Amino acid sequence: FALYIYDNKDICIYSHQWTRTERARTPENVKEEQKLMIGLLKAINSFVIKTAPSDDAVFNSYTTSTYKLHYFESGTGLKFVITSDPKTPSLANELRQIYSDLYVQYISKNPLYELGTPITSSFFLHSVDTFVKGLKSF
Repeated sequence: FALYIYDNKDICIYSHQWTRTERARTPENVKEEQKLMIGLLKAINSFVIKTAPSDDAVFNSYTTSTYKLHYFESGTGLKFVITSDPKTPSLANELRQIYSDLYVQYISKNPLYELGTPITSSFFLHSVDTFVKGLKSF
């Protein structure tokens, strides 16, 4: 499992990995992975918009042989992405919960949080960790 949160300017403000086999995790590798992820999301969203039969089509997830990517975008442009085992059922509701119950509570309502900066709130970090580890598919 890995969770990424991007702000409305596509800056990664949070990322954490739980169960992926670790390879050399240098800061450069992490930054590169974050850039690749947002590039992938932009490309998929663009593809969906251009090929969908209606204007209300939304990208939620895709599956490969090794992982499943789940996606939620808030009305304000925040992007929440979680990767899981390919057999995991949709985590769309869980991503909405992370946004509404954790992000809004510990980040949006925090007067000390500066938009566009990495999330460092210990309450948020602990709550996300507990939430993800509590998922049935974790």
